[in-house]
Amino acid sequence: MHTAPGAFPRHDTDFSAARKAQQHDMRAVVTKNHHFETASRAMNVRDEVGFDMRGGITLNEWVGGLNHHAVDGVSNFNADIVWMPTITAANHLENAAVQMFEAEEDEKSGLSVLGDDGHLTQETLDVLDRIAEHDMVIGLSHLSPEESIALVDEATDRGVEEFLVQHPHANFLNYTHDQMRTITDLGATLEFHYICMSEMMGNAATIDDYVDAVDVVGPENAVMATDGGATANPPAVEQFKNFIRDMLDAGVSEADIEMMIKDNPKRIFDLD
Repeated sequence: MHTAPGAFPRHDTDFSAARKAQQHDMRAVVTKNHHFETASRAMNVRDEVGFDMRGGITLNEWVGGLNHHAVDGVSNFNADIVWMPTITAANHLENAAVQMFEAEEDEKSGLSVLGDDGHLTQETLDVLDRIAEHDMVIGLSHLSPEESIALVDEATDRGVEEFLVQHPHANFLNYTHDQMRTITDLGATLEFHYICMSEMMGNAATIDDYVDAVDVVGPENAVMATDGGATANPPAVEQFKNFIRDMLDAGVSEADIEMMIKDNPKRIFDLD
């Protein structure tokens, strides 16, 4: 989920999000920010609230893009995840129906992990090596499916073990079932977000889309989450409850849902 302070209004700060999660007996929450790292903020929550909040860094332009020094730096705060570029990704700038930030309106090419030759750039390879060294998870964020598949294929050879494919149904990603199978066969886990059913995300998905995707890749290769936080949508915990309820109503078994909201996140983030 996204917490305040952020680039636009959020329902919760790190601390209020942690307290709400505690009230609902949640094991952990991962917080994300498009502009800066959340690992140090998560550390403050763990120390002051006693709740297991996790954080990381998003490699957008504001931290130097695909910058291995930023990965090294955030490792000092026990970061768990490094997200590839989001709103400054070339794919996002080219294909997102709604540009969320004024800065995106400027003429810019955006960030890509691929060079003009179609291969991963050296700076991307340096980032992958640092992520492997620090034993972090990779979030594919707003990279195109083609970029993400190439990155996961290479990163596994370099020692990265866990990958999350954020909102593969988003209109600027729109993974096909074949692409979902390909990237999960390479070792990634699909991260289905409830916000893709919202007007804010262009009603990009339905519950039936999620059910179909689970049938395609298996619940062992999927995580249910929200990507919540924006005040344009209900609070994240409310979204999470609705997601679980809607999947149950659609016929997904309790065992499969527990795998996607408990077992798989515990494996990915090495929670005991």
